[in-house]
This record gives sequence, C-alpha cells and structure tokens, in this order.
Amino acid sequence: MLEQLAAWGVKQIYGVIGDANLNVLDALAKQNKIAYIACRHEESAALMASAEAKLTGRVGVCLATSGPGVANLLNGLADASMDYAPVLAITGQVEQAKIGTRSKQYIDQQKLLAALTDCSEQLAHPDALPELLQSALTSALAHGKLAHLSIPKDLYTQTVNGVVIQYPRHLQQPLLTPDDEVRAAAELIRSAAKPALLLGRGARSAADGVLALAEMLPAAVVTTEPAKPAFAHEHPLYAGGLGQGGSEASSLLMAESDLIVMLGATWWPDDYAPIRAKVLQVDKLAAHIGRGHPLAHGVVGDIADIVPRLVRQLKAQPSAPRDGWRQRVTDTVRSWRERVRQESNEDGLPLAPQRAMQAIAEACASDAVLCIDTGDHTLWFDRIFAAKPNQDVLLSGRWRTLGFALPAAIAAKLEQPQRQVVAIAGDGGSVQTIMELHTAAAYKLAITLVVFNNGCYAMERNRMQIEGLSTLGSGLDSPDFVKLAEACGAAGYRAATAAELEAALRQALSGSGRPALVEVVVAPTVVPHTKM
Repeated sequence: MLEQLAAWGVKQIYGVIGDANLNVLDALAKQNKIAYIACRHEESAALMASAEAKLTGRVGVCLATSGPGVANLLNGLADASMDYAPVLAITGQVEQAKIGTRSKQYIDQQKLLAALTDCSEQLAHPDALPELLQSALTSALAHGKLAHLSIPKDLYTQTVNGVVIQYPRHLQQPLLTPDDEVRAAAELIRSAAKPALLLGRGARSAADGVLALAEMLPAAVVTTEPAKPAFAHEHPLYAGGLGQGGSEASSLLMAESDLIVMLGATWWPDDYAPIRAKVLQVDKLAAHIGRGHPLAHGVVGDIADIVPRLVRQLKAQPSAPRDGWRQRVTDTVRSWRERVRQESNEDGLPLAPQRAMQAIAEACASDAVLCIDTGDHTLWFDRIFAAKPNQDVLLSGRWRTLGFALPAAIAAKLEQPQRQVVAIAGDGGSVQTIMELHTAAAYKLAITLVVFNNGCYAMERNRMQIEGLSTLGSGLDSPDFVKLAEACGAAGYRAATAAELEAALRQALSGSGRPALVEVVVAPTVVPHTKM
C-alpha cells in the first residue's frame, strides 16, 4: 500500500493512532518515502490532507482507525469533498469476522461516508489492494473527488500477490479544445459591449494570458477568494472580490456587464452576481460548467491553453472600442479603493478589523501561503487584503468549517518549508483545532497563527442583532491565547493597538524555528451588507 502511494507522489500521511491502524504505523516507521504526521484529532488530519491537495494538486492522504476514528474525519473530509480537493482517506476496520456485528467500534463506513465520497470501498481480499488503490487514487486525482478505502485490521498482516500500479501521467494530460469551440467563445466575447472576467483558482495557470485578455477587451476583473493572487490588485481593471466579503465595485460592474467570462471558477453567489448577463464558462471539468448559474456557452479544456488562443483570435479580428466601459470600470474601481483605504486607516479601540487585516497584508512575504479560517475575518480578508501574485490562499470554500486555518498552515509548511505560512482565524474558529499548535511545535514548524479576538461569533451575532433576535450562544469567553500558545510550545504575543500588532507580527514572522500565535483584540464590526 505504501509503495503504491509513494509511486503516486504521496509525501506524507496525516493521522491519529488507533488499534485498527497499528500495522500501518509500523510499516510507515520502517520506510522513508512517506512521512507520518501524528495529529491531535482526526478532523485536523483530514483538513491537513485537504489543504495539501488544494495547495499542490496532488492527492492528500489521511489515516484513521475504525468507529470514532473514521467518524472524527468527517468534517475535514467534507471540506475536501465540497472544494473538489483530491483526498484519499484510509481507515482501519474491525476484523473480517466481526463486520456487520455489534462489535466495538464497528460501523458500515461506506454508508457513513456515502454523502461525501465518489469512491468508497472496503478491502475484502489482499490481492484486490492494487486495483482498489488505483481506482481510489484515479478518482481523487482525475476528478477532484474524495476517495476512501477501509481495510479490516486482520488483512494488514497478509501478503498481496500483485504489483505496484504506477501513476499514469495521462491522468493530468491537458485536453486540447477544438478550434471551433475557441472561435465560438471569441465571437461571443467580441460581441459584448461590457465584458467582465470572473477568475477562480483555475485561472492562475494562465495569469499572463488573463492579463492580456483583460487589457485587450477591456474587462472588469473579479476574483473568488482563493483566486485573489490571480490578478494584480493595483491594476485599474481589478474590481475586487465577489460576494459579501468582496467589493461593492465588483457587484456593481457585474450587474452592468452583458457578458461574464468565468475562468476556472465554480462559485456563483446569487445575491452578488447578476442573472441578466450572458455567461461564458471555461473549465477543465465538464461537470463544473453551467452548475448553479445561467450559461450561454461552455468550453472544456486547459485554461492555460485556451486563454492564449482566445487572445490570438481577438487580436486577429478586434471588436469595436469599449472606451466608455473602460472609463466606467476605472472610475468605479478608483472610488472603491478610496473607500477601502479609509476603512484600513480607521483609528480607535478596539482595533478595527480592517486596520488589523491591512497590517497583516503589509507584514506578509510576497510569496506567503495564507490559510484563512471561517468567520467575519474571512470577509474582511476578501475585502481588504491585497494578495500578491506569488502568494497562495487556502480556505474552506464551500463547507466553510471553523478550525480550517491552523491544520492547513501545518500542511502548507510541511509541503513547502521554504515559504512563510500565515494562518488567520477568529477566536471562535481557533479553539476548534487549537491543540494542533502542539503538533506544529512537535515538528518545529515556524508558522504564525493570527487570532482575531472580538469576544464573540461576530458574523452570527451581527445577523441576530440586525433581525432583532436574541444573541444567545454568540458570546465567547475564550482562554488566554498567549498562555495557551506557550503551553503548546509556541511563542505567544498579544496586541491591542496597530503599533503593537505591527511589532508582534515582526517578532512572530522573524523565523524563530517554532510556531507563533499573535492575538489581536478587534472590534466586532458589522460587515457591510450583513443579513440573515
């Protein structure tokens, strides 16, 4: 099993020990191709696997025991499933003779994971292992689907009569889109008077071509949150993020647009995206095209190949000038940036979250990996943080679980130790997985966790207040984060002012060789457009 995983590029397995996976741990200890990362909770192990897959495009692997072990994986596996991150979960199962009985820790794992997985199988004979592993890895890598393999623990001691099935390179071979489809897309773009580009994570592979396309048209450029580094934020055509945490400029310009070109994006928030404009969508997976939004034309293929071909088509036969639209876009963007500048320079205590987010943006390295938790800080990040082209943004996109950021940061630092890794979380999200700070310390990972402490679940409290509801359950009486960090073997800093935050960030990011936590006291400011 381990030889085949290594052949498919697996570098580490995240897990928690249990009596149904002891043989796996023994085997991991006797080889050096795959590292084992001992986590404090199975949820975190699954989140780490998901984050690694999002960052690298390789299959992330997590390991758990039977019963409560596999049940604890569920939240992290749901994140991978919802965000199309290629993840394989390997779980121990009770002995073959006890399957289907009332044996301790037995549950039908295939039923348990049925809502999340595309491929979930239980090994019934050791000789079936190579083929089952191949199916699971192929499903994960080729389709971005969550895969799962459960193995009865008494099978681990048996010999496999078979060979390791190597990784077949054709699984990631780019599709060559027919010229007719590209010409049809170019004609649709050529006929538009007010085009806009909506960039998802998939557009990052064609950054130069996207820039050329945007400037040629010209088009308003909007990004989903994971794609913030895909387009220069200082560019006069960049209108900001999409959704509540994005910019008012992006919603306004998309509402005025008559054609929205979606490049590698799958998110379409109904409240912030129009239904009047025609939509041209380009994606490598046909199943993503037209899902949840109107569609005028879909093009399946490699965006890095298609966008330059579109640019060549449009250069060969230019469309009518769009000077009025260019002016409208640049004026709207300029007004939006002035508003963000004012928000980011707000004075007062507790510190405005916009001011805190701006300080983090200024402190982070130009190639940092940014791991964002779920909460109102997620929206402030989208609104304020000007991501740079060589940075990466990891977040729980559709599942939106609390506790994502710290496990994601651990996985990112293990995978790319030369890069600065910063996790940003709220006080509510931090406590969900805070003990993984001890994991980071055990592996001497110099990551930085910034905790926005506003003493409540601000997003939920603000919605309740707007609707006149009781705020029961929204308050937080968090532990002393600095002491907690120190108890876990990390450095701890607390900041209440902008100057204190800037100083704390300099110390935390200085590369001391161990993890650091920076707690910043912020106001529970209501995010614009908040509603139930």
